[in-house]
Formats: sequence, structure tokens, C-alpha cells
Amino acid sequence: QDPSPTPNSDAKSSAFGRVLLLVQIFIALITGAILGGYLSAHILESEYQNIVANLQSDHHSSLLHTQNDYIKCQSGLTAEQRYNEQEMTKLRIHADQNERAFQQRAEQYVNETNMAYKVANEGLERASSRVKMEAEKHEYTKQQLSDASSRLNTEAEEHKSTQLQLSEASSRWKMEVEKHESTMLQFNQVNKRVQAIRNTLTEQTRALEAAKNERKETDSQLQHLLSELDAAEEELDRRDIERAECDEHHREMLKCHDSLEEALANAVNAGTPASLVEEREAMKKTAAQLARVWEQKEELVQQVQWLTEEEGAKDALFAEIESKSKEAEYERGVWEMKARSIMEKITFRSRKDVLEKFGPGPYYVKLSLAFPSSPEHKTILLELAPLDSMPHTIHTFLTIIQKKLVTGGTFLLSREHILVGGPVDAHNIENNRELEERMMYEGYFPNGALLFKEYKPEYPHEQYTVGFNQVGGPIFYFNLKDNTDGHGSTYTKDEGYKEGEPCFGKVVDGFDVIQRLTEMPKGDGDSLESAVYIVDSHVVDTQHNELGM
Repeated sequence: QDPSPTPNSDAKSSAFGRVLLLVQIFIALITGAILGGYLSAHILESEYQNIVANLQSDHHSSLLHTQNDYIKCQSGLTAEQRYNEQEMTKLRIHADQNERAFQQRAEQYVNETNMAYKVANEGLERASSRVKMEAEKHEYTKQQLSDASSRLNTEAEEHKSTQLQLSEASSRWKMEVEKHESTMLQFNQVNKRVQAIRNTLTEQTRALEAAKNERKETDSQLQHLLSELDAAEEELDRRDIERAECDEHHREMLKCHDSLEEALANAVNAGTPASLVEEREAMKKTAAQLARVWEQKEELVQQVQWLTEEEGAKDALFAEIESKSKEAEYERGVWEMKARSIMEKITFRSRKDVLEKFGPGPYYVKLSLAFPSSPEHKTILLELAPLDSMPHTIHTFLTIIQKKLVTGGTFLLSREHILVGGPVDAHNIENNRELEERMMYEGYFPNGALLFKEYKPEYPHEQYTVGFNQVGGPIFYFNLKDNTDGHGSTYTKDEGYKEGEPCFGKVVDGFDVIQRLTEMPKGDGDSLESAVYIVDSHVVDTQHNELGM
């Protein structure tokens, strides 16, 4: 019997269904939440890893950039420290130079002050003695002439005042005279030293040239004597052969003479027919010929002896010439050593003088030119070679520029390869005479300004460089093209080694001025028809500030 459903059972089943549905929904929610949390955690972890990787990469690149900046900063600090050390070294050098200059001035001032005090004391002593003598005379006169005492007192006061003034003037004049004499003495000593050095160099140069010429003559004489000795030996060999032949002929002559004597004896014993007489005459002729041969043999023997003696004399002469050649070579080495020592001293003093007057460089020279058709002065700027490359040449040219010795000179010659200028004026005889007198006073004319040449292959005569002429200045020239082959050092078999003309600077500004000079009208011998004067010259630095003032 199937029971029929009741309302209570339906309600229970529906309630149970709802609970079961709620449980399923709750389980589904929990499962979804777990799955969502897992997925979210996975996604968050991957994002976290990406973020950490990006942060690590950025941090690494930042570290590399920071490290590079640190290295650059460290190198910059090192360079700056090196530059600061160099500047400190220069400052120390300048400080030492200033300190030495101050000490020299202080010593000079002390010496002058002591000399002035000494002269003043001597003047005061003399004035005091004279005053005492006048006072004694005055007392004696006062005792003798009491009526003129007031007048004598007045005259004594005036005399004292005048005497004091004269004493002061005399002391000042003596101080000035002593200063002037001291200055002139120092100047004369310097001139004497310079002239002595120049004379020594000239004598050494002449001695070297004489030694070279003597060596050449000795070599030629040796070659000539050797050739003569070879000829004499050949002649001796020939004479030995002739002597051997003469000895053989002499033996034959003796044999003939013996046979002749024997034949004559036989003829005397057997009578003297006509045939024997003829034979006797023939034998006499043969004997005479043999006698002449004997005399020739004796002459040949004497000639051989003379040649032997001459050969010994030639050997002695050859030994003497060889000894003299060695002595000349030794003397030449001594003179070369002395000349090298003098050149080293001049080089050292030139470098020292340039550093004291103009500093460590680089050095620039500015020449101001006046063209006849232009009211404005044009300038040419030269950059000189480093001081250590040719100290004597740089010192000489800077001295010429600083003393304004080229001021008033002209550019006088323009050729295809060079442009020549210097303290010369071919258009004004009086000005040219004054320029020559200034050059002679400085010792730069007529034998040149340089004591020796300093040509360096690393500073050749390229285009727009400047050099001294063959004499060694003070005339200079600009190279308008590469003139190294013609003005540099050369060597030939006939003339030997020839020192090149020093090339000591190059043009860095004013190329248009040089071009204008080359385009000016020319006269005979490529001389400029119009005078282009050098109106001023300065030694300047890289900022065009004048040096050596």
C-alpha cells in the first residue's frame, strides 16, 4: 500500500534540498576562493619576480654607471693633481728666481749703502779736520784782531755752511762716479769675456780649418810619396836586374881581357904579322868598350846606392809625416774638445738667460711693418722653436728683438725662394750707417751674431719658416718654399760636411703681409724698389703680452 505524500514530508524534502543546494553552493564558493587565491598568488609571485629582476637590472646598470663616473672622476682628479703639481713646480721655480733676484738686489743695496756710509764718513772726517783748522785760524785771528771778531764769526758760519754743502755735493758726485765706474767696469768685463770667447772660437775654427787643410795636404803628400816609393821600388828592381847583367858582362869582360892578354903574349912570341896587328886593334877596341861598360856598371852601382839611401830617407820622411799627422789629429781633437766645452757653456748660459728674462716659453715675436702706400702698420707673428732645441740661436734672436736692434731696418730682397730682412737700409745711407754702428757695438757686425751654428734636422727650412743667413745673423729670411736642400746641412767629397743655417721659427700669422711683400716691384738683383721698414718688434707670449720688459 503506497502511502500518499503528506504536507510535512514535502516540506522536509524541500528544506533538505535547499540545505543541500546551499551546501553545494558553499562548497563551490570555497573551491572558487581557493582556486582564485592560488591563481592570484601565482600571478603575484610572477609579477614579483619580474619586478625584482627589473630592479636588479636597474641596480646593476646604476652600479656600472656609478663605477664609470667614479673612474672618470678619479682620472680627472689625477690629471688635475698632475696639473697642480706642474703649476706648483713652476711656482717654486719662479719663487726661487724671485728669491735669488731679491737676494742679489739686497746684497747690491747693502754694498751701495756701506759704500755711501764709508764715503760720507771720510767726507765728514775731512770736513771736521778742515773745520778744526779753520777754527784754530779763527781763534788766532780773533786773538790778533779783536775788532773784527763779529765779522770773522759771520764769515766762519758762512764758510762752514758752504763747506758742508761742498762736502755733500762732493760725496754725491763721488758716489755717482763710483757707480758709473763700477757699471762701466762690469760692462767692459762682460764685453771682454764675450770678445775673448769669440776670438777663441774664431782661432779654434781657423785652427780646425788649418788642421783640415794640413791633413788634406799631408794625405796628398803621403799618396804622392807612396806612388814615388812604388816607382822607386820598381826602379830598384829594374836596377837590380841591370846590375846582375852588368856583373855577368864584367865577368865576360875579364875573360876577354885575360884572353886578350894571352893573345898579345903569344903574338909577341910569334911575331906580329898584319893579321895579328888588326886583331890586336880590334881587341883594343873591345877592351875600350868593356871599360866603358865597366864605368857604366859603376855608375849604375852608385845610382842603386843613391836610390837605396833615398828610399831610406823617404821611409824616414814617411814616418815623420805620419807622426805629424798623428800630432795634428791629436791637436785637432784637443781643439774640438775645447770648442765643444765652450759651446756647452754658451748654450747653458744662453738657456739660463732666456729663462730668467722671458720665462719657460713658448716664445713669440711680433714684427710691425710700415708700407710706403699704407698708413696702417702690418704685423707678422712668429713662433720660435723650443728653447732646448737651439738655446744660443733663440737667445740671440730674442736679444736682438728685445733691444730693438731690427727697428729701423727694412725688407730689402725678395726672390723666388726667400724674403730677406734685417737691420739694413739700402734707401737711406745715414740710417744704414747708424744700424751698422749699433750692430758693431753689440758685436753682431760684420762677423755675424751667432758664435756657432745650431742647425737641427727636426726643424728644416720648410715654407714660411724663418732662419739666419750664412754669416749667422742678424739678417734673417723667410723661406717662401721648402729650401732644406739648399740651406740645410750637406756633405760632399770635395767640401766635406757643411753645417746648415739655423731655422729657428715659423710664421703663424701675417701670411698676407708676406704675400704683399713678394708682390712689390723689384729692381736690380731682386731688391725691393720701395723701402718697407720694421717700425717695432716685441717678444710676446701666447696671449700677446710683452715679455722681458
